[in-house]
Amino acid sequence: MIDLHETLQELAEAAVREGATPGPADAIRRGRQRRRRVTAGIGSLVVVALVAGIAGIGRLAGQPPPPPVVPAAPSTTLPRVVVNTGPVTGEVASQLWEDTKRALRECARRSGGPRLIAHGTAYGYFWVLGATAPPSGKGMCWSSGEARPGGGSGVGTSGSANSPSRKVVASGSQGETNGSVYGYVTKRAATVRVLFGDGRPPVQVPVLKAGAAFPVNFYIAFYPQPGPQRGPSGWAVDQLVALDPSGRVVARCRQRPPPGTCTEP
Repeated sequence: MIDLHETLQELAEAAVREGATPGPADAIRRGRQRRRRVTAGIGSLVVVALVAGIAGIGRLAGQPPPPPVVPAAPSTTLPRVVVNTGPVTGEVASQLWEDTKRALRECARRSGGPRLIAHGTAYGYFWVLGATAPPSGKGMCWSSGEARPGGGSGVGTSGSANSPSRKVVASGSQGETNGSVYGYVTKRAATVRVLFGDGRPPVQVPVLKAGAAFPVNFYIAFYPQPGPQRGPSGWAVDQLVALDPSGRVVARCRQRPPPGTCTEP
């Protein structure tokens, strides 16, 4: 509420300055200005009170102020799988591709030169997948390599004079942090689903198209591994199922001895 005494005092001071007695209009005008100032002041106080109330809820309730928010520790989750089909770049990945090409040349002496199918990263590793195109539809080799950023790599190569001879084949490796499975698959397939023998959820990956020079396409899949795999084979993969674009099964294979291989039933 506006203080009447204060308003009259202002009118009296204005009369002295202006040499005239203020009339009712002047009093009304000054009263409006005063109300605007008072209203603005009240709005500011309300905002301040709201901010103070939000910040001090714990104190008003008789509780100590909340502790400062501590930033969360960086996640230790390993990066997702990244697939590239362009040129290999970077020192580690380039050296891995050179090692993979050397293995492919040794496997397919009568086939065409090594061709890069795909490369990328998975669980902190670099990986490459390559193959040699069979000159007459048979005698194909394919190879996968993995390398740690800090050093250490491994390359696995498969192939024979009769390859490809099946609709889907698989081989792979398994460590303490992750495992992998790769191979070729019929061109009728659009995706490959990896099934595990220990009940973990399946992993499904798209087929990697190899082009007209190859009678088949390829795939590679990675999966997390919580620790060293225990069991007769040491490989968590149980089955692979190849699916066409409509989801129908066009090929499958099941793990059989020797460990790390998957053949059609």
